Amino acid sequence: MVPGWMLERAAARRLAGDWRGACAVAGVDVEVDLRALRRVHGAEVADRVEDDLRHLVPDLLRWRMPRRRDGLLEVARHYPLGFFPDGHALVARPPVWWDRPQRITLRFERLDGTSTGRRDDAFVLLRDRWDSRCTAEALNRCGGVDRLPFFTRAGERLPEALVGGQGAEGLVERAVRLDDGGRPAAAWGAAGFRLEVLLFDPRWGRERIDPAAFDPHLAIGERNRVRGEAVRRSLAWLRPVHTTLADAARRVRAFHAERRRTAPWDEAAWDGPEWVADVDEDCGLARIDVRGRCLVLDGLDTDRPRVRLVVGAPYGEADEERRRAEVAEFGVELARVPRIPHELARRPAELTDPDGAHPLVRAALFPEAPPLPPPAPPVLRERVRVHCDQATHEVVMRDGAVVLAHTQMSITREKLLKALGGQLQGCVAARDGWRDPAVRMPRPMRVLRADLLALVRRGDGPAVAAALDRGLDPHVRDEQGRTLLHLLPWLLGADLLPRLLAVGLRLDARDERGETPLHTAVEVGPVDLVRALVAAGADPRARADGPWGRMPLSTNRPELAFLRDHWPGR
Repeated sequence: MVPGWMLERAAARRLAGDWRGACAVAGVDVEVDLRALRRVHGAEVADRVEDDLRHLVPDLLRWRMPRRRDGLLEVARHYPLGFFPDGHALVARPPVWWDRPQRITLRFERLDGTSTGRRDDAFVLLRDRWDSRCTAEALNRCGGVDRLPFFTRAGERLPEALVGGQGAEGLVERAVRLDDGGRPAAAWGAAGFRLEVLLFDPRWGRERIDPAAFDPHLAIGERNRVRGEAVRRSLAWLRPVHTTLADAARRVRAFHAERRRTAPWDEAAWDGPEWVADVDEDCGLARIDVRGRCLVLDGLDTDRPRVRLVVGAPYGEADEERRRAEVAEFGVELARVPRIPHELARRPAELTDPDGAHPLVRAALFPEAPPLPPPAPPVLRERVRVHCDQATHEVVMRDGAVVLAHTQMSITREKLLKALGGQLQGCVAARDGWRDPAVRMPRPMRVLRADLLALVRRGDGPAVAAALDRGLDPHVRDEQGRTLLHLLPWLLGADLLPRLLAVGLRLDARDERGETPLHTAVEVGPVDLVRALVAAGADPRARADGPWGRMPLSTNRPELAFLRDHWPGR
């Protein structure tokens, strides 16, 4: 999802001290006015924000942002990167909708009830996901001190005979092996924890537990087997790095303390489902919620920490009897115990797939390993085979056109059949459907178009340019009738406008909504693209279809006020 050219260019800009240029390369729009910030919030806040921006690794931020199954960024969310006084935060925002350019926006805003989208605090707790000063923390979160567990410092897989040896890494390896072998309770013990199971204590009720675990008519051995299986199911899902839980608890306590210090006086306006005004970060406990159960961690700073497995309050609703039981057992209600989110409790992705880590993080995991070469750019196919009548023919992309293995006479015959009410088939449908979404193409051509549009939606401009170099027909249209000119706001890293105009793409081309490329650029594109389209001859007064056909110059974006100069008579 983060192409090699973006990694290289962003790293070069960042190492040269050009953090704004690095953000531009990585598709991160910085909407932070440091001068206004200094004037309104003071020099200390402005200096802290600027310091965070200078150490931001925008391509790493893009790398670690949550994604949908199709690879696009999760939408309608916001991710605070750091908290500031009076409930303000430096916030990263992905697109508001999936069919928008995959750009990330950085803003300094107040987190209150008016904040849009679901909030996720993972980037505050895990600064190694975006801060160049903290990338070495990834090794510690994996349980490593001198090396990554299961690997050497040079990035080679450790021989089996050396796995589980001495040191912190060996302890992690032994616990992980037990956990993966279906013995999670033994894994907690190997990591030094005293495991106490409270699931079957009558004070907590029997909800969310196999009723057979309480059946007095079962033989003792069978009842113990059922209870053992209930414990295994409760513990098996989490798969933590046990030795890092003490550090995770410290992070969560510091997180709550910082939020309490920077929250506005009106705490009811503080946005975020994780916020609980009366969390007791000094209670000495931490909890992890796992599928109707709760793991309560105690004594994490001692040589023999304890973990107690208890049934969670049914549907999160604890009655007075339940609260009394929690206070008697833990000294505090569980709702007041700081909760370790799963992002901190579960194994980091770097431990399970270190080769899939960002290059900056991989350098921290394997300090003696040479850097990996950048990922190879994706290459679109130039030839596809389609069924045509009783044969299979090859359709080739060559010199900016779809070339068919047919004579002009056979193509004319297919066109005549369509004029008489038939439907285009085979190779002719492959050629015409590439430029007209109303024509259904054979499946191999639909796959080729989907592959091309996937590159566009991910913003890989150089990959699209390389496909054009190899002869790809640039007159493709997507399912909504948009041309590559319409899709320019999605493309990063390459100036394709002059090239597309040179091969004949039209600035007045209309999509299914009757909108031109300038309509799309005004709606979701950067200012520079809008200026370039207008300079190339795009009409800001072109009306879209529909009873309220809008013109590009009627936009409410203040930075595009220059379009109003195109009103008639002005």
